[in-house]
Amino acid sequence: MKGKQTLALIVGCLLFAGVGCISFQTGGTPTGGNDGGVFKTSDKGEIWAQKVAVSTSGKEGKSIGGVNVIFLAQDPQDPNAIYAGTTDNGMFYTYDGGESWNQPSQLSRGKVSSVAIDPKDKCTVYATSGNTLLKTTDCSRTWDVTYLDSRPERRTTVVAIDHFNSDIVYTATDGGDILKSLDAGKSWASVQTLKSPVLRLAMSVDDSRRLFAATQRSGLWRTTDGGDTWTDLSESYREFNGSNDFVDLALGVSDPAIILHASKYGLIRSTDHGDTWESVELLTPPKSALVYTVALDPKDVNGIYYGTATTFYRSSNGGVNWIPKALPTTRTATALLVDSSNSNVLYMGVTKFND
Repeated sequence: MKGKQTLALIVGCLLFAGVGCISFQTGGTPTGGNDGGVFKTSDKGEIWAQKVAVSTSGKEGKSIGGVNVIFLAQDPQDPNAIYAGTTDNGMFYTYDGGESWNQPSQLSRGKVSSVAIDPKDKCTVYATSGNTLLKTTDCSRTWDVTYLDSRPERRTTVVAIDHFNSDIVYTATDGGDILKSLDAGKSWASVQTLKSPVLRLAMSVDDSRRLFAATQRSGLWRTTDGGDTWTDLSESYREFNGSNDFVDLALGVSDPAIILHASKYGLIRSTDHGDTWESVELLTPPKSALVYTVALDPKDVNGIYYGTATTFYRSSNGGVNWIPKALPTTRTATALLVDSSNSNVLYMGVTKFND
């Protein structure tokens, strides 16, 4: 991919569910190569192993090695339960830390850009799919539509569950709509409409009423009252040119005031829930290498990880120093997840972009 405009276009297409403005390598066929799917490390990225085996009762082995993974989520109750959303192949899940993967028949195709697991009931899971939000209450055996956008051209892009009261669920669309349910998805009310697709909803671990909505082009927004009122935070980081072109977001767990915001600019950080921001100095100059995904160590906010088209970076001191490692694949790192129970363990989803 050449040129900064092309890089911005790639990010928009990657995160903007339903957009067909760029071609992804699809399926799990040998023609697309088998270095995709999910990789796992047990030593913070020194050595990666591809984890792509699919559970099957037949003799022929199956794999997700040709799949593009753009989203990873971990069950808050079970660190071995991981969910992977893809660009074209629906959703996969594992209950053994990636050793074997399964797929629900109702989520076997299309883009799944977000998955959320009920923090109080591991068998209740929500997933975005097309213009719907799907829900299972029986550990992915069956899925039902819990939200349907009446406009078929719209796409649900993200889902988040209130960790204090799991009956409260949020979802958002590529039309900028943010919706809220107070009864576990039975009914919905619109709480905000923004001028750009909502690509991420992130909730603070210390206060579930504090929620961040990241949009494709109109900046980062924050509510501190569960969605009743929203504040545009973009003025506070306007000096960092390109920061409104959102890519990824990571919230601190050990220190909930920390936010890392990845954009076309690079990485910026807030230490006060988004009121003020500072640039995180990378090994590459701002806007020279696109950061596709970023993650924070849940036990230590000084542990930062990010991925580019070719390289995995890690820092143990808040970005003062970085250790770069070549990716174990020809694909781009598009999803990073740090294990909540063991910070040495990370999962990485990768995607192949076609010129």
